[in-house]
Formats: sequence, C-alpha cells, structure tokens
Amino acid sequence: MTIALIKISCVNDRLVPLGLACLQAYLKEHSIDVKVLNFRATEYSLPKIASDPLIQLKPPKFVMNHQDFPLLVMIIDTLLFRGNVNFVEGIFPDLIEDYANRLCEPSGTTRERFESILHYIRNILLEINTDFTTVGFSIDYLNVVESVICSTLLRLANPTIKIIWGGPTITQSYESYKLWLKRGIVDGLIIGEGETPLLEIAKNGDLSKIPGVMTMKNDEKDNEIFFYSPGIQLELDSLPTPDYADLPLDTYYQIASVYRSRGCTNRCKFCAEWKLFGKRFRVRSVEKVVEDIKTIIRDHHPGYIIFGESLINDELEYFENLCDAMVEENFSVQFGTHFRANITLELAKKAKKAGFNDAWIGVEALNDTDLKEMNKGTTINQNITTITNFATAGVNVIAMLVVGFSKIDEEEKNCSNIEGTIDYFSKFKITNNEGNEQPLLIQWRPAPMFLVPGSLNYSENKETTTRPWSSTVISEGNELFIQGLELELSDIPYEFDRPIPDEKIGGFMKRIQKADREAGFAIGGIAQHVISYMVEDRRNKRSRRKEERIGVIAQRFEAKKDIKYC
Repeated sequence: MTIALIKISCVNDRLVPLGLACLQAYLKEHSIDVKVLNFRATEYSLPKIASDPLIQLKPPKFVMNHQDFPLLVMIIDTLLFRGNVNFVEGIFPDLIEDYANRLCEPSGTTRERFESILHYIRNILLEINTDFTTVGFSIDYLNVVESVICSTLLRLANPTIKIIWGGPTITQSYESYKLWLKRGIVDGLIIGEGETPLLEIAKNGDLSKIPGVMTMKNDEKDNEIFFYSPGIQLELDSLPTPDYADLPLDTYYQIASVYRSRGCTNRCKFCAEWKLFGKRFRVRSVEKVVEDIKTIIRDHHPGYIIFGESLINDELEYFENLCDAMVEENFSVQFGTHFRANITLELAKKAKKAGFNDAWIGVEALNDTDLKEMNKGTTINQNITTITNFATAGVNVIAMLVVGFSKIDEEEKNCSNIEGTIDYFSKFKITNNEGNEQPLLIQWRPAPMFLVPGSLNYSENKETTTRPWSSTVISEGNELFIQGLELELSDIPYEFDRPIPDEKIGGFMKRIQKADREAGFAIGGIAQHVISYMVEDRRNKRSRRKEERIGVIAQRFEAKKDIKYC
C-alpha cells in the first residue's frame, strides 16, 4: 500500500470529510494505491465551548487554529523524549489549568480529555498499517490535537514513514505550523488543494520541489531552510466524482457532500475561505455536478447531500440552470448549502422544487454600517428579502450572524434590529404539504467573531490586537519551564481582543437566542433529517436487540427439547 489518508476526530465533530473523498478519487484515477482511514472517537468529546459557543457568557479569545499550542508542544516534546506523558506531573498541571480556564471548564475535564485522546490514539495506531510509505492527515481546527499526537507516535513507531499534513488549518496557519516541521514529526505541509501535491508525493517526488508543499531542511551550518512554491489550481471538470469508499456515512447521519465550486467570489473581512483553494475562483459544470450527485446516491445511498462550498449562487444564471437539471432528475434526497443574500422568490421556489430544503444564508448582520465594515457587499434589505423569499418557498433558513465585529453602538443597533426582525417573522405562517398552517422555517445562529489567519481582518489587526501565549498559572518550580515555552511561542498569535468586551458579546448572543426561541419557528431541513435519522437508528437498534434476545431464547428452547428427547 502506497498512501493512507487519515482523519481522526470525535463523533461530535460532524464535518463530512469531502476533502478525503475528493483526494481518494483523484489518486485512484491515477492508479495510486490509496486507503482512507476515518477514525471517529466516542471515548471523549469536544469542549462544550467548541461545540456550542452559546453556552458561554464570555467567548474564548483564541486565534483560530492556535488554541492548543502551549499544551500540545509540551505533550509532543515529552513523547519524543520519554515516549509517554503523565498529565499530573511537572509542568502539565499548570498548562492544563491555564487551558481549562480559557475554555471555561474544570481542569479535571481538560486533563481527562487529553488522557482519553492519547489513549485512543495509541489504540488506533494498531490499525494503521506501518507498511504505508506515506500517511496524509486532514486537519481542521477541531482535530489539531489528535492529528499532531498521532503523527508523533507514528514517527516514533516508524521513523522512515513520510508524514504529510493538509486541510484548512494548514492552509490558513502554515506559518505557525512550521513549528511542527522543526520538530520533525511532519515532513510536508500541503498549502491549498491537495490533488496534485499528493499525486507527486505518492510518486516519491522530492518534497522541496513539489508546488503546493512546504518542507524544511537543514543546511551545512544547521540553519533551517524552508522550501515552498505555490500549488497548481486544476480545472474542476477534470476531477473525478468524490469517492466515499471507507467513509461510512452512517457516522454522519447518512449525510454526504458534493461540490460545484472552489474558493469564493466575496472577500468578507472575517473569513479566509476564499484562500483555501488558491486565489482563482473555479466552477464545475452543471453536467458534472449532476453526474456527481447521481454517482454518490447510487454508490453510497445518502439521505441528505450538502454542497460543500462557500456559496452556490455566485452566478444566478448558473444556479438556475443547476436547479433546472436537478428538477429534471427528481433526486430522492434533500440538499442544503450556503447562499449569498440575492435570491428572488421565483428562484427560491425553483430551489425548493430542485430539492434544496436548507438555505444557510450569510446574513452576518442587520446593520448596514456593520455590513459595509465587514465588506459583505450586501444590505439589510437584501438579507431580509432573501430570508422572506426562502421562508415563503418553504425552505428551511439558517440565518448565520457574526457578533462582536464592530464597536458597541453598532453592535447594539445590530442586535436590536435582529430582535425586531425575529419578532416580525414570528407573526407569519406558511401552509405545509399536508395543507396545515405552521410557523416559518427559520433559525437564527449567532456566533462570536473570531480572528482567522489568512483573513483580511487578521492581516489588518494582527499587529495591534493579537498577543502570544502567556501562562495564567505558574507554580513554584515551574517558572523557567514556563518562560522557555512562552519564548518559543512568542512569534505565534495566540489570543486577540475584539472591538467590544467579551461579556457584551455573550449578552448580545443570548438576546438573539432568546428571541429566536420565543418566536416559535418550526424546525426543518437538515436538523429534521438528523432527528429523524437518530429516531430511526434507535428504533432499528432496539429491533435488532429484540431479535437477538428472541434468537437466544429460541436456541435455549431447542437445546431443552433435544435434552428431553434424548
């Protein structure tokens, strides 16, 4: 076996691994022996603040992708030096308490999570064939810890194996992730899309000469030299259909992903998605997208398909043609994706007919000053009109909001506008398929503004609003160790200050959440799909357990009959 593509995460990380499906398909098309390993841990959970930021009055100040570095650096160094970690010894209690304070959870909870992760990684190492010549890890901000620890243990078990990292976190934060290249636990970082780099790596190409790969070597004087040249952006119609072999969809509620574009036409200041696949925005033809959907339904039987991209309606004529093609195919699954706020009622109705049951709209704010500052290129009127049109068409709307981007007066105005808009929409009803009236299908989803490496906001504010890690907990005897770690991480932005106090942001989010809850909107789309899937899954498990019990009883009865007639 040549190459393994790995993603390690816990079960409440629900991101469908579209990237692995795309890379697997591309490598297979080029006759590369590839195996996908998708590990979904049940032994631990994400911190509550990561899975549900609304539970906290104070959102964390972490710079995205860098949140785990202080504790993770010490874990990796200890593993490399001693082969094992005791989280109750030395500097670890200080680092754990410091991190737990920032996560707003007890230090015991943080320690148990890291202990469980380390134990889980050791167990799954037994399932990773060390005969692979290359192992590639898919990394996003939710699975940094697992990926870095697994790479370290894999390096210790097989020093000659080639270890590659890619994914959104690497593309956004490659400058900071040079830290791990220096430690030798990873050989190359793929920046941007991974098809061409992985193919060249699988052919045993020199990492320092492969476009799209960052690597490091030491010169004769032991100076660290980094090598990198920008990757190649392929035409999307030249790529095969995503392949979900070895990616069991039942662990993702029978949800798959497809795509019809890479990149984004917008340049919202808080977002870095437009950089993930290179500067050029590209689109796959309607014919190819429809073929992808048909193939995925035939081979993997999803009940719901997400268009995994930043927005689907960059060009309205294209989107209308796509809807027409989907209507003609009459697919048996539901679809959902991200929309820009520029949809007419007629197009919303056509989208509904095509199978789009979810519209995730990047509303972000209902304040024109805010929207202009964010570089959204939309207005309050466009946002409200698009929400109205989708809701009228019976499409489930998720209105995504960013809280804490602007100064306090604008944020107060924005929050009041959102509350008033929620109240306005709560007064309307639609007629469902059974002919009964029901509330509109709208959910309002506020989230605190985060500073994302690669975003325009990050470039503008890195020097003025960010700071490196500084421990809040220093026990006697650990001073020098803490100082050394702070010095090593001094060039990596760890925390940032928002324009308004974090307590205010928490207050605004709770006001929006309260208004949304009290409005009594109906739930549909992907949320209803997940609920229905979980109910059906529990019913099937109960039925199987009942059949197993009946089978055991029948076997015992037959055994007694045999004894009786002997």
